[in-house]
Amino acid sequence: MKKLIISDVTLRDGNHAVNHMINSNVIKKYCEFIDITGVNIVEVGHGNGIGASSLTIGRSVISDEKALRLARTNLKNTKLSIHSIPGFSRNDDLKLAIDCGVDIFRIGTNSTEIDTTYSQIEFCKKNNVETWGVLMMAHLVFDKKKSYLEKVKLLNDIGIKTIIIMDSAGIFLPDDLLEIIKEIKKKFKIKIGFHGHNNLGTAVWNSVVAYLAGAEIIDLSIKGFGAGAGNTQMDVFLTVIEKLGIKSKVKLSKIYSIAKKFPKILKKEKIKYTNPFSEPKNIMSANYGLFSGFASKVDYYSDKFKLDDIEAFKAIGKKKLVAGQEDLIFNILYNLKNTK
Repeated sequence: MKKLIISDVTLRDGNHAVNHMINSNVIKKYCEFIDITGVNIVEVGHGNGIGASSLTIGRSVISDEKALRLARTNLKNTKLSIHSIPGFSRNDDLKLAIDCGVDIFRIGTNSTEIDTTYSQIEFCKKNNVETWGVLMMAHLVFDKKKSYLEKVKLLNDIGIKTIIIMDSAGIFLPDDLLEIIKEIKKKFKIKIGFHGHNNLGTAVWNSVVAYLAGAEIIDLSIKGFGAGAGNTQMDVFLTVIEKLGIKSKVKLSKIYSIAKKFPKILKKEKIKYTNPFSEPKNIMSANYGLFSGFASKVDYYSDKFKLDDIEAFKAIGKKKLVAGQEDLIFNILYNLKNTK
């Protein structure tokens, strides 16, 4: 059985769940705990990645530099990664990350806009840092074999050897991933990772199937802490693969311990948090292909304008909005209200 690489996104995607309120104390304590578990990689930053802190989509309570240096200091055995979305971030942000000792640079963009990553990928290559391509909102191209193979080829042709399939909408089903990953592995000599969201309650099983189909890297978070209905829950996933006879170097007892401690750490820092679960807004968000982070805002304006929820989510889904376009939700639903 191939090596399983666990990438922990708790301190990045989890920021979506608490309005980017993860502070220095949380980062320090979490990194100290996770560093002795055998987890391979920890991703740190604003929910939308390095450089994304803003009034429009939410300000972080800690600067990128402070967060990364703090994480680097407290990760002795674990690699440190960042998520970078061109437009939110610039090459100067990547230079900062290099100076802070980041090991892995995950350059992400919506799967329909891969060309926007080229400049940052080239910058990373020139600086000899490990660079991964991240296909966000992957469902937008993964409904057609030719389309997704073309996107993978574009990244592979510019030197990317590791590609993460990001189910930003939490819309994939296990059979989808089985076919997609097997096809990619058949055509390309690259590593594949999977990043799941639990909007339809399938994140754990999707992640298991992704690994069995050939993916080497699985993104996980403690207690599923993440955007929308959360990410693939680390403690559950690791328990499932153990029951399937798949060996991991992660110390499961320590993961259980962190899962118990983490809510207490947040509570001590007065960070409001509830365990993620699939509410109707998350389910509709997945069903109509929305970025998981949009669910609450669509739900809010749907109620405010007294719209039918399905109509509201369907209207946003048709526009194929991507992360950073939150401000358009109001206009779309306001116009929908006025056409009634």
